[in-house]
Amino acid sequence: MDIVANIQSFTESLPTALRFVGVVLAAFIPYIEGEGAAIVGIIAGMDPWLAIPVAILANLAIVVVIVLSFEKIRAAIINRRIAAGKTPKPASEKQQKVRRALDKYGVPGVSLLGPFLLPTHFTAAALTSFGITKGRVITWQAVAITLYATVFGLLFYGVLSVVA
Repeated sequence: MDIVANIQSFTESLPTALRFVGVVLAAFIPYIEGEGAAIVGIIAGMDPWLAIPVAILANLAIVVVIVLSFEKIRAAIINRRIAAGKTPKPASEKQQKVRRALDKYGVPGVSLLGPFLLPTHFTAAALTSFGITKGRVITWQAVAITLYATVFGLLFYGVLSVVA
């Protein structure tokens, strides 16, 4: 039984708008993200030149929401601590690990290497929580999302074309 052919035959009976919604929702999910959503779109029978940009834009949209939210949360926490005269609590082991990676590789390195370890959702939140400007985080996350979604989407499409 060819699962890809079965999925494609099922999704071809769906309205095109539902295929788009499926790709968008997949891109919102950590660990699936842009690269997985592009593959989902291709499996669903969407043209890769349509599935990949939709996956990129959807993944980037949720990352922008996360960055903007964490920026506001960070500012509120810092202001509350300053007003209360509290000293910052020590960083957790995970925070220290991310901080060491940030110090070693910088924002571009963490953004480009991050998807191998953590979803871009978490990487963007961590970078923002360390006080990196939202523009810088969003720019480098956009580069990483675009790179990985394009590479994985086209690789999958190429493999699917050879196998099918």
